[in-house]
Amino acid sequence: MIVLSGIAPTTRGGTGRLLLGLIEEQREKNLGVQFIFVGNRANVARSLLIRDPIGIGREAITHYWRRASRYWLLRQRDIIESPRLVVLHPQEIGTKWLDELITRRSLVGRITELFVLDTSFFCVRSYNHLPGENTPCMRCLRDGPTEGERRGCNAFPIRDPWATSFVRRIRKHASRGFVSFWTQTEGYRNLIEQFAGSAVKAQVAGLWTDDFGGLECSYPIVPAIADIVYHGSWHEAKGALWALSLAVAMPERTFLFPCRKPDSIESPPNVFFQPLSWDTGLAEQVQASPLCLVPSLWTAPIEGALVKSIAHSPATAVVVDSHGFVGELPRGLVLRLPSEVAGAADRLRQHWPWQVDDTLRDAWVKSFTASNSNLLQRLVEFGPHG
Repeated sequence: MIVLSGIAPTTRGGTGRLLLGLIEEQREKNLGVQFIFVGNRANVARSLLIRDPIGIGREAITHYWRRASRYWLLRQRDIIESPRLVVLHPQEIGTKWLDELITRRSLVGRITELFVLDTSFFCVRSYNHLPGENTPCMRCLRDGPTEGERRGCNAFPIRDPWATSFVRRIRKHASRGFVSFWTQTEGYRNLIEQFAGSAVKAQVAGLWTDDFGGLECSYPIVPAIADIVYHGSWHEAKGALWALSLAVAMPERTFLFPCRKPDSIESPPNVFFQPLSWDTGLAEQVQASPLCLVPSLWTAPIEGALVKSIAHSPATAVVVDSHGFVGELPRGLVLRLPSEVAGAADRLRQHWPWQVDDTLRDAWVKSFTASNSNLLQRLVEFGPHG
């Protein structure tokens, strides 16, 4: 089996950590899986973040070499004829190039398997959320990608003029049986069926990253910086601006955002910005703060931020969503907030200080671990035909 990814293994970002976990499992079990990477942008960004000029140059050379390698990959029989090819992050791979690869494999009777990381199979934004709205956008799933074109939606995270065409092509490939899907949740499997029809090949694989192994551990005790810590990257679809509006609506509570303050926003006096990653202090703050906020406004699958918050925070709050991972969590595990900020503030005031039952949390962590660890082995053992 070959795993083809547009993102390289890295501690920066969920997909990078997913790949670190898959590679670690391959080393431990020798499952005969080959990994091919056709990009390295995340590691370039990581070197920029830690201000490592030598690393920037090295990682950039690796990135452009891998991008150039796509020309030869399309002409290699190994990848065209491989019985199993699992693809991660089509946006970073290059949608037009990947469509050509899928087509060439279909001509020799090979199915290409897509591991679904986001909603890019129907939404060119990848995160199905429109600015200014507080709920996921399902317009292109319901009405087709022309709706995104009408609204001027831009492809993310890569500028890609072919992104809308790729959505149409993936639906066509899937309906013909040339593409199958691995999803993280049952809700996403249902979305795939809405997208490509009930006959589409789709299985639930779950998700496991290299840092999920510490879900049952504890971190050093430190004082909390704020009452509420926002756990997520600074992106509107992740709920960053929504959380900032919540802070404005709740001046009696302090909020921590683990990033640098964007120049474009004004910070209210009860909000603190401090660059933190999970490995450089965020884990301790999630554990110490009375409440962790993971308010994704798109149809999120299994988010590492949410899983780790549930495992380590005294209380985790989310925005209600019926299609994503949040909708599959047991009652009482998280505090579900309405999508309107005023209503969310009222609910937090009514339930403060809410805490999750430790027995329920511990049972969920054990169940999640049992269902989601050994991910690579599941991918190897259960092929695209179910």
